[in-house]
Amino acid sequence: MSMTKGKKELLFWKGLTNFWAWLTAIVFLLTFFKIWDLSYLLTNITIIYLSILSIFTGTKEYSRWKNKKFLSKYHGEIFIFVWTVLMVVFLLISALNPDYKIYSQYTATYISVLGIFAITLKSKNLKDQ
Repeated sequence: MSMTKGKKELLFWKGLTNFWAWLTAIVFLLTFFKIWDLSYLLTNITIIYLSILSIFTGTKEYSRWKNKKFLSKYHGEIFIFVWTVLMVVFLLISALNPDYKIYSQYTATYISVLGIFAITLKSKNLKDQ
């Protein structure tokens, strides 16, 4: 069974999104825990990750609405869970120890991921009606 062009495109964007999501999370962790100061990369990596995530979700939602048999196998809940755990850990540690700083890019990434997930969930629910 051959893979359609649309499926290949979604897999490409999914893979790229996953790569940048993990890279972003690792850079955030290394910087927050002062293992390696990569704070000079935070703005750029945040912009790249959120842009690629937006492209992937836009492509996915377009496919959902265009294709009557579209079935999403991508679970955004996992991203929400990971980013929520990361943010809660950052908040707790920084609250207990002021030596640890929450950079604005952490918050921007978390809120953006939540927003993108909420929009795609609403789109999916509308499509299923």
